[in-house]
Formats: sequence, structure tokens, C-alpha cells
Amino acid sequence: MSAPAAMEAGMAAAVAMGEVMARVKQAAERSGRSLSQVRVVAVSKTKPVSLIKAVYDSTGHRFFGENYVQEMIEKAPQLPEDIEWHFIGNLQSNKAKALLSGVPNLYMVESVDDEKIANHLDRVVGSLGRKPLKVLVQVNTSGEESKFGVEPSSCVELAKHVKLGCSNLIFSGLMTIGMLDYSSTPENFQMLFDCRKKVCAELGMAEEECELSMGMSADFEQAIEMGSTNVRIGSTIFGAREYPKKNK
Repeated sequence: MSAPAAMEAGMAAAVAMGEVMARVKQAAERSGRSLSQVRVVAVSKTKPVSLIKAVYDSTGHRFFGENYVQEMIEKAPQLPEDIEWHFIGNLQSNKAKALLSGVPNLYMVESVDDEKIANHLDRVVGSLGRKPLKVLVQVNTSGEESKFGVEPSSCVELAKHVKLGCSNLIFSGLMTIGMLDYSSTPENFQMLFDCRKKVCAELGMAEEECELSMGMSADFEQAIEMGSTNVRIGSTIFGAREYPKKNK
């Protein structure tokens, strides 16, 4: 990308970020909350560091996310340390150490979906001497086999394991992706909402202490109206994903 093109793209992303925040504010108000009660994670998957920096500089935004370990560990060191990074993709155990050691300002892993990855993260955080890491339990609310996430019937068990059995992790709430096309239905959001009630009752937590990460570019306003505290927005801010072309 040429310098003028990069500058133009950065300006467009900054404008889009402002528009997203205005829509989030309106949706939050419709649900009886304020903008400060909903975190917007700007997901920069496949996008260059220059775009992230443009949004950072122009808007003051500090919450960014990535789906892939390699992208995050390449981008994070090139960007300011006060960014709070969210890892939102499926995390394989053999990449946990690289992620945690390569991104000191990793704020949260949103995709813990079984005890194995929870235990591995717990051990790695301890071995690196990091402060306890915030994690969300990912719940498969659509029932699709292609989606990662624990079954809703098992969310209490996994949340309990993280909270009581992983001293280096901080159980912070629940996350869902939704349907195959990454959109969600009200039923998906309601299911996560219901899971939170069960988890909080079992663990003796106030529901306000248990985040709901649900809603993406196609449906974040509806998700916020249904109680989301954390939305993950990529293409609406940064434009369509740019994947390498495969050789024919």
C-alpha cells in the first residue's frame, strides 16, 4: 500500500470508528446503560499496523483484538504498550506460550472452551510470572459443529473450573460467536444471557461482574440491547478482510 493510500485508509478507519462508537452509545442508551458500560474491541484481523495506529492516534481507542496468534505477536510490539489486546480466536495449547510471552499487554483471552486450554494458560501465566490473566468462557450457542465453544449445558462446569481451579486466571464472563456466517439470532444472545444467570448463581457472582461478549459487525446493536458488555467489531471499522490470494 502506497503512503497516500495508507493515509487515506487510516482516515477512513478513524471516521468509521467514530461512527461505530456513536451507534454503540445509542444502543447502550436504548438498553438503559451508558457508553462506558460497553467495551468495543476493534478487530484488526488481516489489516496492517498502520491502520490500527491511525485509529489509536485519531480516536484515542485502546481496545483491539486479533483472531490469530501469529498476527498478534507480530503487530503488538510495533504498537503502543497501553493498548489492551483481546485474543478472540481459537487458541491451541502449543501456541499459548508464544502468545503470552510475545504480548505482555494481552488483556484478555475470550475463547477458553475446554479445561485443557484453561489449564495450559494457567500454567503458562504462572511460569512467566505474569499477573493473572482475564479470560472468558466461549459458549457454542448455535449448536453448529463448526463453531468452537463449550455446550451451554457445560458452561457452568467450565466456568467453575476456571474460577476455582486456575489461580493464574480470572474468570471474567462468557463469549459467543453465533451462527456459521458470524451473525447471531436473538436466541443465541438470550442463551448466553441465560448461561450467565446459571453461572453467577452457581459461583455466587453478581451478574454485573460477569461479562457478556456477544455481537459483531452485523449485529452489535441488537447484542448491546440484549445485554452485551463487549462487542467485537472488525470490517465495519477496518473494511473487508484481505486474505492472501491462493495460487491456482
